[in-house]
Amino acid sequence: MIFYNAHQREEDKYFDYTLFLGAILHDIGKFYMRTEESEAKKNISKEYEVFYREEGKRAPRHQEWSAFFVEHFLPESLKTVTSLVLYHHRPSSYQQLLISVADKISAKVDRKDLSDEEAADDKSKYLISVLSQISLDEKKGNTKTPYYKLLKKRYEVEPPSSSFNTNAKEDYQSLWAEFSKKINTLKNGFGSSFDLEDFATAIYNLLRIYTYNIPSAFYYSQPDISLWAHSKSTAAIAFCLDRQLKKEFSQENERVRVLEAINTKLLPGNESAIKKGDYPYFCLVKGDVSGIQEFVFDTKMDGALKALKAKSFYISFLLDTIARYILKEEKMPICNLIYNGGGHFYLLMPGYFMRKLSQYQQKIDKILFSAHRGALSVLLEAAEVDLYDFAHNFGDCFDRVSRNIQKKKACKFKNVLEETKMEFFEPWEDYEQKCPHCGRKIEPKEDNPDFCSFCESFVQLGDELMKSLFIIDSWGKEKEFSEFSDIHNVLKAFGRYVQFSNHYESVANTLILDRSRIEDLQRKQMKIEKGQKGPKSEFESEFYEDLDISTHVPFKNEDENVLMLIDDIAESAKGIKTWGIVRGDVDNLGSIFRSGLGEDNSISRVMTLSEEFSLFFGYYFNKLIKKQNGNIIVIYAGGDDFCILGQWDVLPQTAHKIYTEFRSFSCWNSDVTLSMGFEIAPDKKYPIYRVAMVCGDHLEQAKEYERKDGKKKDCFAFGANFVGWEEFEDLKKLKESIADLVGNKNVSKALINGIYAVCSLKKMADDQRELFKAWRFVYFMARLKERYSKCSTELESVLNKIIDEKTNTLYKHSYLAARWAELELRR
Repeated sequence: MIFYNAHQREEDKYFDYTLFLGAILHDIGKFYMRTEESEAKKNISKEYEVFYREEGKRAPRHQEWSAFFVEHFLPESLKTVTSLVLYHHRPSSYQQLLISVADKISAKVDRKDLSDEEAADDKSKYLISVLSQISLDEKKGNTKTPYYKLLKKRYEVEPPSSSFNTNAKEDYQSLWAEFSKKINTLKNGFGSSFDLEDFATAIYNLLRIYTYNIPSAFYYSQPDISLWAHSKSTAAIAFCLDRQLKKEFSQENERVRVLEAINTKLLPGNESAIKKGDYPYFCLVKGDVSGIQEFVFDTKMDGALKALKAKSFYISFLLDTIARYILKEEKMPICNLIYNGGGHFYLLMPGYFMRKLSQYQQKIDKILFSAHRGALSVLLEAAEVDLYDFAHNFGDCFDRVSRNIQKKKACKFKNVLEETKMEFFEPWEDYEQKCPHCGRKIEPKEDNPDFCSFCESFVQLGDELMKSLFIIDSWGKEKEFSEFSDIHNVLKAFGRYVQFSNHYESVANTLILDRSRIEDLQRKQMKIEKGQKGPKSEFESEFYEDLDISTHVPFKNEDENVLMLIDDIAESAKGIKTWGIVRGDVDNLGSIFRSGLGEDNSISRVMTLSEEFSLFFGYYFNKLIKKQNGNIIVIYAGGDDFCILGQWDVLPQTAHKIYTEFRSFSCWNSDVTLSMGFEIAPDKKYPIYRVAMVCGDHLEQAKEYERKDGKKKDCFAFGANFVGWEEFEDLKKLKESIADLVGNKNVSKALINGIYAVCSLKKMADDQRELFKAWRFVYFMARLKERYSKCSTELESVLNKIIDEKTNTLYKHSYLAARWAELELRR
C-alpha cells in the first residue's frame, strides 16, 4: 500500500499519486538509456529533439528517456507524470520544483568525482557495494578496494567481486527486457479496472527489485548509490517538502518562491551558502522497541516453536504497524519508511511532525501497556533535519535521534504514569489462576487447565504464519478494547486488520510472507490461487510487497505441513539428544551507520546500506537456512541480527556458514564483521528462555573478545569458550580428527579423557605459575600409538595439533574440541 486510501478529495489523490510516480520514476531513463537500444534511441531522439536541442545537447539525456518510458509504459490517465520527469532538471510548476529540489537534496553528497579514465571504464557502469566502502579507521580514511555488484534483480543475490569479466551493455539490455515486460504485463493486466493504488504499489515494488543493483549515477561519479535508494529518498524528501510548505504557506506561489530559493542554494558551487539551520523542513523519527528478549523467550514448552516464531514476527510486525499507522495518519507515502528491522524503524517526516510526537507516544503507550502490562514498549523520538544535514553528514541525524531514544528509555510509559498517578504502582488484580507469562486471569478449558487465550493466540499465529503464503492487509477504524484477549486486537487498536491466507488478493492489500516459498512453488509450476479481489492475470510475485523477514521452519512432512516439535528436533541430533540456540548480530553497527561512510554519509548511502542488511538477514538468510542439512527454525532474523534454534550438532557448522556468507556478501571488509553466541540445552526439556538468555550473555562477551594484536569482536562464543572466526576451521578439524578416531576407528575414549587431563594440567600450571609439563601428554599419546598402531599417523596428527612441537605450548581450544567430539559420540 502506498497511501492507505487516505484521500478524501479526488484532486488531492491525483496530486499525490502523480507526485509519487514522478519522483520515483524521475531517473528511470538512466536505466533505459544504458541499454543503448538503437531503435529506442532513434524514436526518443525524434520525439524529444526540440527539448534537448534547446539546451544545446546533441542526443537525448536521461530525462528524455524517462519521459519516453512514462509516455509509452504508463496508462493514459497518468500522462501528467511525463512532464514531471521531463522537466525535473528545468522545473517551472510546483510539482516539478518539488521533484527537482528533492532530487538535488538527495544527491547533494552522493557525487564523488572520478577521473576521465575511470569514468570511461565499463566497470563504472556497475554498482559498487556500499559494504565494501565501510571504514572505521578515521586515520586511514576510505581507502577500501571497491567491490562491484552484478546487474541482477534484488533477490538474485550474488557476492560482489573486485574484478569480473562482463559486458555492461548486454547486462543492462537483459535486465531491462525483463523489467519492461513486467511493466507491460502490469499495464495490460489492469485494463478497464484500473486502480491507482494497486498500480502505484506494483510500480514501487518492481523498481525496488529491478533498480536495486543499478548505480544512480556513474558519469564522472563513483557509482556507489543504487538507483533504487536515490529514487526512494527523492520521493520521501519531495513529500516532506510538500507537507511542510502547505503547513506554512496557504498560497502555491509562496511555496514556489521557497522552492526556488532552496534550488538556488543547491546549485553547484553554492555549497558555502548552506548554513546550519537553513530550511529545517524535515525530521528523522525513530521507533525503538524494548523488552524483546524477555517477551520472546518467556513461553511455555507446549507449542513453544510456534509461539517463539509468532512472538518474534509480532514484534517486527508491530513496529511495522506503528510506522505505517503514523504514515497513514499524516497522509505520507510508504517511501517515507526509511528502514524497519532489528527492533527499530526510521521515518523521514516533515518538520512539523516533531510537535505531534507526544500524541503518538501517548496512544502507543496506552495500547501496549494495556496489552503487555509493561513487558513490551515502543518509544518514539525525533531529530530535526535541515538542508545543512542533507548537504553534509546525514549519519549525524541517526546519531542524534538514537541518543534521544536512549534518554527516553529512563522514563518509559511516562504518559501512563502521569494519567494513573499512584495507581500505577499498585499491584495488579491478583487471581487465583494467573498466567505465569502474561499475568492475565486464566480461564481454563476442560482439556487444558493452564489455558490463557492471549498466550494461546501466539501459538495460533505461529501456526498460521508457518502455513500461509500471504497476509491480506487492510486498514480501517481503530478499535478500543478494555481487555486484549488476543494479539490481533492489538493491531486492530491501530486500525490494522490482517488475515493469513494462501490466496492472494489485490496488489495493494497483499503482503508476501516468504518470497522463497513462492519461488519454490513457481519452480514446481504449482498454481497460486487468487482470492475474490485478485487480478485477472496470472500471479506476478514481483508486483507484491515482501516483508523481508525470515520464516523458515522444519516440517515432519512438507506436504502435510506438520511442524516438528522441539522433541523431534532434539531426537534428530547426532550424539546427545538435545537442541541448541545460535544468536548473532553485526559488530559495530552504530559506528558503521554513524561514521563508516565518512564524509559521504548521505541519506541515499544510508538507505543503500540499510537495504543491504535487510536483504541479507531477510530473504537471503531464509534461503541460506533452508539449504542447511539439519532441522533448524529461524526464531527471528531481520535488520542486523538473528536467532535460530535447531539440533545442536548442526548449529556450529551452520553458524560458520552464515558467517562466511555474510563476509562474502560484505566484500570481506575487515570493518564489517559478525559475532555469534551458541549454547546447547542441557536436555531437551530445558526452558528455552534460560538457554536463550545465556546465549545472549555469551554473545555480549564475544563482543569484548580481543586478540593479542588488539583486534576485537568477530568472534564465535561456543558456550563459554570464545573462538575468533579465523580459528574456527582449525577447531573443527581437530574435533573431526578426535571424533573419527574414537567413533570410527575404535580408539579408546581415553583419548578424550587424556585431552581433558592435559588441559587441567595447563590450568594448574598457570594458576600456580609453574612450568607446563607437556611431556606427560606426549608420553600418553606415545602409549596410545603403540596400542593402536594402525592409527599411529592420525594420532600423531592430533598430538601435533594439541602440542606445538617447537614451543611445547597447548592449543588453546583443545578442551573445546574434545568436548565437542564427546557430545557427538555420546549414545
